[in-house]
Amino acid sequence: MKYNNVLTINSHKDHLNAVKYLAKSKRPAIVIAISGMCNGARVLNFLKAMLGDKRHDVLFAGYQTKGTLARIIQKYGPARNGNKTGYVDVDGQRIPIRAEIPTICGYSAHAGQKYLLNFVGRIWFKPKEIRLIHGYENTKKILKRELSVNYPKIKV
Repeated sequence: MKYNNVLTINSHKDHLNAVKYLAKSKRPAIVIAISGMCNGARVLNFLKAMLGDKRHDVLFAGYQTKGTLARIIQKYGPARNGNKTGYVDVDGQRIPIRAEIPTICGYSAHAGQKYLLNFVGRIWFKPKEIRLIHGYENTKKILKRELSVNYPKIKV
């Protein structure tokens, strides 16, 4: 699939430039990262640059484990418990949480095959294609086979 305005960032230098650009320009952006990324990696730079700006949203999908930075952000964000502004410490820097912190429940990176098949089964308007991008190769092959058998109209 090809999307307009999608940027894949591979180098650390490009990442830092993107963070600076987005923070300075105030342009909206969607940063996609897997669960657990708030505790390390490049996402921390985005959080430090944008979490304090009420024009941004930090969207969490699925369960965030107790003790993780993501869970702390969820708990103390402005939409939680009537807080006007919570804060979080990132790399020794105290950052106010002014961004909205919505959460989409029901998604999990650790769902078993049965749950993933049930999830697809409950989609009213089935997708034309499903891409399996995460997991062990053998496990992905088995899931691909099951999806193909149960939903032959979907390209897997």
